[in-house]
Amino acid sequence: MKALIVDPALRSMGGHHYNALLTLRRELLDRQMTVRTLGSAFADQNIVDGLGVAPTFTRSVYWRTDWSHAGFANAVRQTDLELRRAQRWQFAPAELIILPCCDQVLALALANYLARRSRRNLPRVLMWLLYAPDYKKAVDDPSISSLFVEYEQAFKALQTVVRDQTRLTICCETVAMARVYSRLFDVDIAVEPGPNLLSGNGLVHELHERGNDFITVVCVGFANRSKGYRLLPQAIHRVLQTRKDVRFLIHGTVAGSDCEEDAALFATLGEMGPRVVVRTDVLSQDEYLTWLNQGQVVLLPYDPQVYKTRGSGVFVEATALGIPVVVTRGCNFAAQAAEDGWAQDIVDYSPDGLADALSRALCRLPAMKARAEIAANKMRSQKLLGSTLRSVLDAVMLGERPARAGANR
Repeated sequence: MKALIVDPALRSMGGHHYNALLTLRRELLDRQMTVRTLGSAFADQNIVDGLGVAPTFTRSVYWRTDWSHAGFANAVRQTDLELRRAQRWQFAPAELIILPCCDQVLALALANYLARRSRRNLPRVLMWLLYAPDYKKAVDDPSISSLFVEYEQAFKALQTVVRDQTRLTICCETVAMARVYSRLFDVDIAVEPGPNLLSGNGLVHELHERGNDFITVVCVGFANRSKGYRLLPQAIHRVLQTRKDVRFLIHGTVAGSDCEEDAALFATLGEMGPRVVVRTDVLSQDEYLTWLNQGQVVLLPYDPQVYKTRGSGVFVEATALGIPVVVTRGCNFAAQAAEDGWAQDIVDYSPDGLADALSRALCRLPAMKARAEIAANKMRSQKLLGSTLRSVLDAVMLGERPARAGANR
């Protein structure tokens, strides 16, 4: 059986798109499926040679600048053309198409592509809607209301082509985002994190011992402006002055981010002394998990306007590893964690607000750790990561209808 992974934003090692591909490939290959992956036209040689990614798409969810209807139509035409070119000589069609990061452009391009295929061998489609129609904003931001017309057009076309709605599985990472899209499409939407490094592999809980003379605070990820890295220098300086038992591991991939000009920020962090370790390169899978797993606390100082309704892969992985987090109040993905007592919220979104929240977390760390362990055990026992993916794969292998795991209406 054949699976096709389509992700126009997949272009290099590291980050959500790469981690999702690793997880999906592992799950698909474990089931003896043949995997073909279409990524960015600018994919680097590491993933082209190492993972067989076919450089395909010149646009992705992150590269749209023209928000007019004409801009949308042009993007769809180009994406459709590039998809058809990439699949031109694939004579055996895929039984499953997976879109780890789908938007309105990709959804309509896929609908147009499938419309040309025989109705007797249409694939199952599994997709994640990670963002609002404008990826830089919350899904309920009034300024993007007109863009939902694009989603309505795209999914009306996709549902018309697929016909059997059980063959189309849509996921969102947060309840807030699922509610908006489920009303728009009138379909069940599963609430489940996108594929990540801890999905479906037994949830490795301890990669190594965390015990040492310091409490380790970790920040890791792609250093986009919305991740709040600009808050770190002043906040960390304050904490270092008052706590001698704390060290910081700060990782942020700067190259290709929307704040490359802020690279001096990391130089400032690197000059704070031996208790602040800084990296800005791309981490391998093992390096990323090792870095994250060293933390007794994970910092997520995300912009609450951007992450109000968006999910966070780092948060999911911290949950699976039983690590407490410090996160901005208003980020929907962490609301339950704050209520359950293992997330400390940043009330004032500023360097001082971050320092205050981290200081409070350090004072109540044993209780937070105990509750974070409960959350991790729940995730493991209930197999909350990857349940929808497993259900769809079971259905593909057996030729049955997939269960709607975690559906939200």
